[in-house]
Amino acid sequence: MDFRCSNGGTTSLNRGTIFMTNKKDKQFHADCFACGSDNIQGLNMKFENGLDGSTCHVSIPKKFQSYEGTVHGGIVATILDAAMVHALRQNSGGNPFTCRLEVRYLRPVPLGKILTVNARATGKRGRVMLADAEIMYLNQCYARGHGAFTLQINLKRQ
Repeated sequence: MDFRCSNGGTTSLNRGTIFMTNKKDKQFHADCFACGSDNIQGLNMKFENGLDGSTCHVSIPKKFQSYEGTVHGGIVATILDAAMVHALRQNSGGNPFTCRLEVRYLRPVPLGKILTVNARATGKRGRVMLADAEIMYLNQCYARGHGAFTLQINLKRQ
């Protein structure tokens, strides 16, 4: 599967998949709107982590609709953000927090279709980690995101 980068280059996502099975991670993210397994109002995204990033297959229900048959733009941004966080988190040893998120909406993202979301780490500048993500449907890119993240290793849970 090719992942087209914003600079025009491409990379292939590794077919080897590592499923998130860390019990601590599942408990910590259980209520997350994007990926929380216990959040019945959320997106319930389930990520597969490979050597080159993370992938998710998700279908967005009508309750997240904008115009007829399309996903709301804020949900599109949330999907891209969550994918980039998962791609960074697998190797960072901590919790990436979004500093900046840029989204390019290329075409309306369809509701109720199985979308493929790919993300990968693209670099690091000091304490800031960079990542790219895309939402694909039928081999076409519907949205791309680029983000900058900082890492907080000792997140206090209250």
